[in-house]
Amino acid sequence: MRFANQVAVITGASEGIGLAAAWLLAQEGAKVVLNARRLDRLEAVAKEMRRAGHEAVAVAGDMTQAATIRRLMQTTLKTFGRLDILVNNAGGGQHGLAFREVPEQAWQRTLASNLKCAFFCSQAAVAIMEKQGGGRIINVASFAGRQRSRLAGADYSSAKAGLIGLTRHLAWELGPLGIRVNAVAPGVTLTNRVRAMWQQRTRAYQKAVLAGIPLGRLAEPIDVARAIAFLASTESSYITGATLDVNGGSFMN
Repeated sequence: MRFANQVAVITGASEGIGLAAAWLLAQEGAKVVLNARRLDRLEAVAKEMRRAGHEAVAVAGDMTQAATIRRLMQTTLKTFGRLDILVNNAGGGQHGLAFREVPEQAWQRTLASNLKCAFFCSQAAVAIMEKQGGGRIINVASFAGRQRSRLAGADYSSAKAGLIGLTRHLAWELGPLGIRVNAVAPGVTLTNRVRAMWQQRTRAYQKAVLAGIPLGRLAEPIDVARAIAFLASTESSYITGATLDVNGGSFMN
C-alpha cells in the first residue's frame, strides 16, 4: 500500500498504459481521478474500479483544452481535497508518415496532445502541490523521444523529445518546492492503438524490431505502469529529472 491516502490524477486512463497505471496505483491504496476523451469508456473503468473497492472518479474531456484541465483539477480538489501524483499519459502517435509528408495540421495535433496538455496540466497541478508542500509528476514519454519512433512519424518523436526536455526543466525549477518530476520512456508497448499499428507492419519489419530488443518481446502496459508506480513512490525519493527507459534493452542494440 505505497499510496495509501494519496490522490493520483491519470490522463489517458481509459486504456493502455494509463489504465494499467490507474489500476496499479489504486490497488496500492491511491484514490484515483481518471481522464480520457470518451465518457462512456471512462465511466465503465471507474465503475469497475469502484466495484473492486477502490475510490475512483471519471472526468472526461480533451486535455488540450484549458476548460478540461480546470474541470479535472477542480473535481480532484472537490472530491478528495488534495493532489499528490500526476501522471501525464494522454497523447499518442496517429500515423507513420514520412517527414516530408506530415501536414501542418497533424504536426499541431500531435504536439498539442502529447506536449501541450502535459505542460498545462502540470502547471495546474503545481498550483495545488505547492500549497501542500510537494508532489510527484510522471510524464509518459517514449523511446521515440530518446532516439526515433518505430511506428509513428517525426512529429511524434519531436513531441516526446520535448516532453523529456520539459521533465528536466520542471525538475530543476520545482525541486525546491518539494515536487519531483520524472519521465518514463517506453519502447513499443502493446496498447490497443499500437497493436493495430504493429499488425499493419510486415512480418519482416516486425522481426527486425524484435531482433533489436534483447529481451525479445514488446512491452505490455503493466511493464510501464510498474515504472510509473516506482517513480510515484517514496522508493524514488531522491530521483528527479530522470527518464526511466522501459524498452527491453533496446539502447544496447
